[in-house]
Amino acid sequence: MNGEETLRPPWGWVAWAVGRLRWPALGFLGRLLGVMAGRILRIRRGQVERAMRRAGVASPPAQAAAMYRSLGTSVFEFLWLAARGDAAMNHVSIDPPSRARWQAALALNRGAVIAASHTGNWDLAACAMARAIELLVVTKRLGVASLDRFWQTARARQGVWLASGRGAMARARAVLARGGAVAMMIDQVPDSARHAVRVPFLDGLAWVDRAAATLAARAGSPLVVAASRRDGRGGHVLEVLEVHVPPRRAGRSWIDQATSAATRALDRFVRAYPSQWLWLHRRWREPRGAPVDPFPETATLPR
Repeated sequence: MNGEETLRPPWGWVAWAVGRLRWPALGFLGRLLGVMAGRILRIRRGQVERAMRRAGVASPPAQAAAMYRSLGTSVFEFLWLAARGDAAMNHVSIDPPSRARWQAALALNRGAVIAASHTGNWDLAACAMARAIELLVVTKRLGVASLDRFWQTARARQGVWLASGRGAMARARAVLARGGAVAMMIDQVPDSARHAVRVPFLDGLAWVDRAAATLAARAGSPLVVAASRRDGRGGHVLEVLEVHVPPRRAGRSWIDQATSAATRALDRFVRAYPSQWLWLHRRWREPRGAPVDPFPETATLPR
């Protein structure tokens, strides 16, 4: 697959139709899709509100509705991106403090490992970042083959490459050696507890994959904790929350500490912008091989 591959039907036709619209219209469509998913179909609505309530989020019903609306808008924004390409990047910015942190990390000339999350429109954020640096995203493939092909093709046309399964880490190390960036999600339940650490997150205990911090430690690359959010005017803001530079011989202790610190930074971001995180994940469930859990998913940790 190359960056010029044509988007195939049926998704290509849908993207073409959405691409005929003006950008502000996407928010209206996103609101309708959000109402369908969150209010009519109630897709995991109870789970979302319970998690928000446990985390101390004010007005969980209103914040949940805003999350579904944001997610619905992201769907149409990605379709618009697939059709209009670079034009979508006009709606993405990075705040000045974050830009300074990002440039300082790249100035080390060791590439960068991005501890990413499902915040804002994460696909749009990745495409914006790929305009400035080679970017590889290590992620799972989508279950529907045609949708996965459309998703990968649309992102590849913006310079975002995806890797999964066997060989993904070798590709990641090669990108870092060339001074590029590798993004890995830190807000999903890992496939196994074997390579994870359990830390507090939004007043629950969550398993967090060590892979991002481990890759940073092995490559000597800075671990950049990043998130994105909507700015309330139809645009998106990228934020660099923290940067963790591994010592010369970073071991398990640094990996665990960096993983925990990245999760704490994401926790603070989500509390500040609760509608901008994907609460649909069953984030606090147990992965395979986890020990017996003395604190069930519904447990509340002291603040």
